[in-house]
Amino acid sequence: MEAVMACWEIEQSLQSLTGVSPGEGTGATMSDDDDDDQVDSDANLFDTSLDGTDSMGFGPLIPTESERSLMERVRHELKHELKQGYKEKIVDIREEILRKRRAGKLPGDTTSVLKAWWQSHSKWPYPTVSST
Repeated sequence: MEAVMACWEIEQSLQSLTGVSPGEGTGATMSDDDDDDQVDSDANLFDTSLDGTDSMGFGPLIPTESERSLMERVRHELKHELKQGYKEKIVDIREEILRKRRAGKLPGDTTSVLKAWWQSHSKWPYPTVSST
């Protein structure tokens, strides 16, 4: 249950950062192939009209090369952190499932020996002076 809650928290964090809910996405995965498409779409964000102003009329919005490299580095770091966090949560969920699967599954003969011992000692399961 903790793993499911952690995944939900990651989704909420991602939604608050991007403003896009999980159902609104295009279905694309976060892979290195998407990086080229992302750069092209980012370039369109900075397109200006012939007079050098943006579509809202706030003035020129052409970022400098250092601003572009900073934005790209921040985007790359964020992508890496999100991937790493998602990977860790998936590993945690897998371990939780495997732990639950293994719980209570001892070999048949071991189980029968333990049950027999418990039945014979269920009234007083502690060792006595005579049994030691």
